Amino acid sequence: MYRDIAHAIYKRGESQVNGYEMPGWGWGLIFLDFLLFLPLIAVLNYSLQHVFPTLAIVEDPSPPAYEPVSLNDDSQSFAEENGPLADESARGNSQERLITSSLRSTYRTLKAISGWRSLFRGFACALVLSIIISILYTVLTALFVPGLIAAPLSALALVQFYTAWTHIVISVPSSKTFWQRRPPFKKTFHATALPVVMYFFASELATFIPGLVARAMSMNLPDRSQPGTIPAGDKNDIWKGAIVLLISLALHIFLVIPTQVILTRVQASLLPEDEDTIVPFDRSFQSKVEPAIVGGKGFATVKDAWESFSRASWMRLVKLYFKIFLAGLALGFFWLMVIIPEAVLIVSHSKKI
Repeated sequence: MYRDIAHAIYKRGESQVNGYEMPGWGWGLIFLDFLLFLPLIAVLNYSLQHVFPTLAIVEDPSPPAYEPVSLNDDSQSFAEENGPLADESARGNSQERLITSSLRSTYRTLKAISGWRSLFRGFACALVLSIIISILYTVLTALFVPGLIAAPLSALALVQFYTAWTHIVISVPSSKTFWQRRPPFKKTFHATALPVVMYFFASELATFIPGLVARAMSMNLPDRSQPGTIPAGDKNDIWKGAIVLLISLALHIFLVIPTQVILTRVQASLLPEDEDTIVPFDRSFQSKVEPAIVGGKGFATVKDAWESFSRASWMRLVKLYFKIFLAGLALGFFWLMVIIPEAVLIVSHSKKI
């Protein structure tokens, strides 16, 4: 829905500048904007929205004595390189000392591992995942499979890759490629099939229901068959849009995020024993999970993942998402502050053809 609106606005703006020639330096400004905002958008959309929450979901709020592992090539310990952070993990009986208790401490932890590249850990795996799942989803919807069903089905075929991505994000760097880090399909499917279906169905539902409500209220929406047109404005669309936004927000808070927590924690329970994590992680899930070698399942169930995620952890995760939301708003305002003056400058120097 929002993509259609943006496309329609773009087409209208494009039609308004027809007949005018933009000055040559205008393209230079656009290129500089691209160089400036692309990294910021990448950090916001990937690092803050995916990497940071994954670490927060996995981090144990009450770890035992925890010695950070050495992550540096010069064999200096993580604690030596980042004394305050090492203390945060070792004495982690307080929410204030947890690594993921703030964006700054999470950033410092990641940066200490391998510099700015750590902000994009697992990016290659995520890129391949997004391409493959887009193809599968397109094929299924072309066969008239509803999106609510097509999304979970597509994800089920890629459970190994989704789990490998989580392992890459939460664990210390490895010389193995993401392809080599895929866990066995049978065990991974057995452990994550239900959480995967829950999460992807919830994600689709969080998009489908607001759209359904908008159409039920006869809200003026762009027509996909006419992408270059904007529907006539209606003052009632303001309160209708507010209702749709609140419903979407509620669905994400009470449906999408809880299922994401369950899925991520179940995936993390499949992390091989010989791989260390970059945040304190309770592999036993409060003694609910027993290793397969002693007769246990060797992974957390949906119930284990849910019950072992404490109230304090929920509060920390909600605060994190709120901070990420504010970061997105800040970037949006910054973008407007840069783009609007540039647009005025370019238009004022454009020549009529």
